[in-house]
Amino acid sequence: MAPPTIATPSLRQTLPGAIARRAAEHGLPPEAVRLSVSADLSNDGRFVESWLVVSNDKLLVLSDSGMKAFDLRRLNKFKSTEYSGCGFLTAEEDGARVELIRYTHSRSHVFSLVAGTLDKLAKGEKVEIPAEELRKCPKCGGEYAGGNCPRCRGKRRIFFRLLRYARPHKLVFLLTMLLMLLSTAMNLAPPYLQKILFDEILIGKRRVGLLLPVVLALLGFAAAGLVISMYAGRLNGWLGSRLAYEIRAEVFRHLQQLSLSFYDRLQIGAVMERVSQDTGAVQEFLSFGLRIIVVQTLLLVLSGAMLFIMNWRLALWVLVPAPAVVFITIVSWRVLRSAFHRLWERWARMGGLLNNILSGLKEVKAFAQEPREIARFDRRSFELFEWSYRTQAALAFYFPLMGFVSGLGLYVIWYLGGRDVLSGKMTPGTLIAFISYLGMFYGPIQFLSQVGGWLSRSITSAERVFEILDAKTDVPEPAEPVEIGEIRGEIEFRDVTFGYVKHKPVLHGVSLCLRPGEMVGLVGHSGAGKSTVINLLLRFYDVDAGAVLIDGVDIRRIPLAQLRSQVGVVFQEPLLFSGTIAENLGYAKPGATAEEIIVSAHAANAHSFIMAKPCAYDAQVGERGSRLSVGEKQRIAIARAILHAPRILILDEATSAVDLKTEEQIQEAIGRLVRGRTTIAIAHRLSTLRNADRLFVLEHGRRVEEGTHEELFRKRGVYYNLVVLQRRVSSIQAVDG
Repeated sequence: MAPPTIATPSLRQTLPGAIARRAAEHGLPPEAVRLSVSADLSNDGRFVESWLVVSNDKLLVLSDSGMKAFDLRRLNKFKSTEYSGCGFLTAEEDGARVELIRYTHSRSHVFSLVAGTLDKLAKGEKVEIPAEELRKCPKCGGEYAGGNCPRCRGKRRIFFRLLRYARPHKLVFLLTMLLMLLSTAMNLAPPYLQKILFDEILIGKRRVGLLLPVVLALLGFAAAGLVISMYAGRLNGWLGSRLAYEIRAEVFRHLQQLSLSFYDRLQIGAVMERVSQDTGAVQEFLSFGLRIIVVQTLLLVLSGAMLFIMNWRLALWVLVPAPAVVFITIVSWRVLRSAFHRLWERWARMGGLLNNILSGLKEVKAFAQEPREIARFDRRSFELFEWSYRTQAALAFYFPLMGFVSGLGLYVIWYLGGRDVLSGKMTPGTLIAFISYLGMFYGPIQFLSQVGGWLSRSITSAERVFEILDAKTDVPEPAEPVEIGEIRGEIEFRDVTFGYVKHKPVLHGVSLCLRPGEMVGLVGHSGAGKSTVINLLLRFYDVDAGAVLIDGVDIRRIPLAQLRSQVGVVFQEPLLFSGTIAENLGYAKPGATAEEIIVSAHAANAHSFIMAKPCAYDAQVGERGSRLSVGEKQRIAIARAILHAPRILILDEATSAVDLKTEEQIQEAIGRLVRGRTTIAIAHRLSTLRNADRLFVLEHGRRVEEGTHEELFRKRGVYYNLVVLQRRVSSIQAVDG
């Protein structure tokens, strides 16, 4: 089974007109451009569109805030590097490292290709870079690249996609719509009754006996409208909350299915913003916005019909401001949607930074970096302020303008209607009723023009939520799964090549073979690829080339749940969830009995320290296990793995951060755990791997040696040098101690 393919991005995107003109002014006309790629950050980390434009001998970085120019022939060693929150494209110029352009993680895969392509261009090698294929939109006539026109896609598709969630609740939805229609109809009756009240009773005094019935009818319609509106509001509130709950649940389920590479590209804080803040905005729209929009639309249509029924000539004047209102609404929609999208991006970046700072608060305080983090947060917060102000300024400009333009018709009606009343062509009651219906007509117009901001926020939030739902996992479930039952534990890495960033392999053609029940150790310098081997075996990522097999079956053909249910892991930094010790021990086996939990704790040498706690197994471990020592957390992780009873066991530096006495207890527990299981161990102290059946030595992502501790030590190769170096370090530490 081949690994999933990823579409190669275009490295010759169509330049916007203004950027193309500036490039031409600096000696790069369109015909000379070889490579042109957009980025989304400025050099100081602000969200700004910038462009990397390259010819055979020039490299320009263009944005609204400035321009940088380089001689491509003086640049070499191009490199794309990802850090927390952003990435950098750098190069060497005359031996000095220079920063070319910054970008968010969403553009990392593009700039990893850019770096390799620029290296070839700088060396004068032939590189074929096809231009981005443009299409013409049949709706707006604009040109675009990719699947859908960015100017025409979005709002309508997203709106109807939201409504599709209402299908399972269509009866409630239809009943809500019916009640809204009835409520609107109740609001249309009072103006007509007021016409009768003025013309027939108060002014004409022809039917005085109708005064009480008409007043009671007005009261009855108001009361009925109130009851219907309240019940419709309750139904719509339930429906909106239910739909938001289902969307939120689907988002979380999908997040659980996405591979770790998704979280490598997107900060956890940004994901949290989408699950909480964005789904909250969608819920607000579905619960209140949709109902109000429907009611106001019905009121607009029905009140407009009443205006034409009462006096069609006068009603035509009502429509005079409509084209201007529609034009302003369309313009404001485009401006506000873009503004809210940028505003939401800044919310996400600030949330991601806040999560990052608070997660590392101990390190911040330990290095006295509070002023630095305050300054970083202040910069992000100020960016949020800037775009929040720009958005509010746009709202403050467009909405009053639309209210004034849409209200112009009222003054025309007062004048023309007043003339008709004075000339006897219209009764005063008819004019009053007409003005009342006119208020009902203009009210929705003004509201619907102002709801653009609310709708823009909601659609932007829904768009961000659907970006999560549309994200494809890099580790898909097999199309034709193989049920393997209880595995024997034979593991084979067959010529495996893999890189966390495409085109930057961490492992190069690695082949390993483990027999069932065998314990092997992975040895090598930091960054040699040891943890990557574990990540691939657990199928946190899929290999780029080659295959990983268990019992002769490619793990890409084994259902993920079945694979991971038979693999146990003790990580270097085990994570404990907030809760009790018992809850954390039983996490790997839901429904485990108290006896099973205690037996596993005994086997992991954890029972004694647990019983020393004031609440024993019911003691709270704190956030991420903060109330326990490193050694205690490790033993709980081992007990959890014992309770899980895996066929394959992975030990990732399980004793790297504990003292010798605690390590002895952990090693004793591990000795019980590995019996009868295929085990892969990574150890900081090489002496702890003496009892391994075999050792695999990795260097720069390649397997360079294999054998027992004694065999490799006698060979005097890479492993020998590692042992000697570690002994030297240990002796220095002993002398210093």
